[in-house]
Amino acid sequence: MNGDKEKNTQLLKYIGKNAKMGGDNLETVLPDIKDERLKETLRFQVAEYRLVERLAKDKLSALGEQPSEDKLTGICARAMINVKMLMDKSNEHIAEMVAQGSTMGIIDVTKQLKNCDGCDEDAVNLAYRLKCIEQKNLDEMKHFL
Repeated sequence: MNGDKEKNTQLLKYIGKNAKMGGDNLETVLPDIKDERLKETLRFQVAEYRLVERLAKDKLSALGEQPSEDKLTGICARAMINVKMLMDKSNEHIAEMVAQGSTMGIIDVTKQLKNCDGCDEDAVNLAYRLKCIEQKNLDEMKHFL
């Protein structure tokens, strides 16, 4: 991997953390979904997040680095999702929550991409891949609103 090691590490840790959070959050809602079409759509989204998470982890390992561990953020996110799910488990509400999460993801990864001068092309491409996944997820959720 070429480019600035510190910048690559920072970008890859960001990608891995956000892909993990996206997959974890979707896995939190999956057990409550009754609609098979929505459930299958979200399972596919989880698989995409897990692939990006693994690729980021592999690229970090090649740099001699490890992914960031932020268990508190994950616990808080799952707790908030569970509270929201207590109020409304409809397809529309779940789709709205996923769409909001993907919108936040698009904004965050766009900000990261503005600051990736000196990063390796593979790391930047992985960030763009995450952004595309978020956009596709947002577009898919519109069908369930």
